Amino acid sequence: MIAIPQDHYEQFMRIIREWCHLKMLKRCGCGHDPTGSEGTQEGECVVLCPACPQPGKNLPEDWDKVPKDKEWLYALFVAIDANFRLKRRSVSKDAIDPSLSRGWAYFVEELSYKLYISDHSDMRQEKSTCTNHNAVNNVDTKLTVGLASTGVGSVCCARHEMKLPGAVGDLQKGERYVNMDYLFFSAVHNHGAIKVLNISYDIACQWMRRLWQRMETLPRPLHLPYQDIKVRSFVPKFHLPAHITECQWKYSFNYVKGVARTDGEAPEHAWSTLNPVASSTKEMGPGHRRDTLDDLIGDSNWKKFIGMGTTILRKLIEAIPERNEHQEDLEEFEHSLAGRYGGQLAKWREQVEAWEEDASQPNPFEIKSNSITQASIQLQLAKDEAIEAAASDVPPTHTDISPSVLISSGLELEEQQQRLRNDIEELGLRGTDQQNAKLQQRSNGLRNRIDAWGAVQTLYIPAVASL
Repeated sequence: MIAIPQDHYEQFMRIIREWCHLKMLKRCGCGHDPTGSEGTQEGECVVLCPACPQPGKNLPEDWDKVPKDKEWLYALFVAIDANFRLKRRSVSKDAIDPSLSRGWAYFVEELSYKLYISDHSDMRQEKSTCTNHNAVNNVDTKLTVGLASTGVGSVCCARHEMKLPGAVGDLQKGERYVNMDYLFFSAVHNHGAIKVLNISYDIACQWMRRLWQRMETLPRPLHLPYQDIKVRSFVPKFHLPAHITECQWKYSFNYVKGVARTDGEAPEHAWSTLNPVASSTKEMGPGHRRDTLDDLIGDSNWKKFIGMGTTILRKLIEAIPERNEHQEDLEEFEHSLAGRYGGQLAKWREQVEAWEEDASQPNPFEIKSNSITQASIQLQLAKDEAIEAAASDVPPTHTDISPSVLISSGLELEEQQQRLRNDIEELGLRGTDQQNAKLQQRSNGLRNRIDAWGAVQTLYIPAVASL
């Protein structure tokens, strides 16, 4: 009788985990430390970004003595974000499943981090004064039943998408400042001396308020000498339109000198490499999960490291001609205005340069007047209709579609017609059966919506029925 072999999958996975850990120590040269692996320092086993300023590694000796107009060359760009797909169920605990490292790579040192979170769990988080940011206002409503971690927060370099040492940590209840503050200062303090720090965060307009007061609650080694650093905060370009108007000129990358064409969305790009493993890591114990994510982040950083030369060259080849074209367009535009508006151009240039030199000067990009938008007009018309309905006993002509809704939906239908017409012209005669079928389905659906709109139109404008 053949004996059924025992299942050694659990032991095999433990071997894989230990092998990955030992390979990480070997790659970082920790095996040659006289004290052994126990002598490994926090953040020592990371793959550092070669293009970010690393004092003592890739900067000239006199980098900190450059004139102010050259400081942007050695600026550090960091981006902050949270990922709520990387949850972890309440499986096991640190006493049973500890991490094989103690903050040696990308995850922050767990004991100090959790102790700080526990001591400041009652820290009050102010409500948003901008739009209704869920990350700010709904931190206490995140579903935590059955979860030990609702996600992870992280800090990476905003220019090259590489995670920083000691910059990743578990979130216990949403994207709270108490978590994100610790991760941010842990990442930046590991980086060494810097003179210019550019911070990208989708809720920067709220998070930066009282940041330095909150820093005082952190352990002293994590404190940042912000009085000696030029700190600037931004909202990523994709997230910025969701903010109020004031934020859109105050936290825009587009208006600040020395930040190039940074979009600030680096964390969103980087999550794409980790999200596929979320279903696996969700069921792991705390230590196994941290070690696994450390290994995956290290792999991602290494791939970006070896591909950076090709990536930067490709971007330079695209950027230089576009920069030249942009400059030529600007010079041509200014030349066309110089004859009639020369004085105003000179005044505008002085205001911009003064603000770039000193951010306390009036921001010339601030919008001085309220612009009229289609949305604001729709809101006002809806309010007017509500007032009229409250003052009248006459039932509405249509229970769901008011006159203002009829007009706005008609404008939307016109826009959809134009888009469909453009897509048909672009496809031409070379479309496949599948592409033509999709266009025909769009056309059929649009025709039905137009017919339905026309039926309502006759209620408000009966004369159109005879046209």
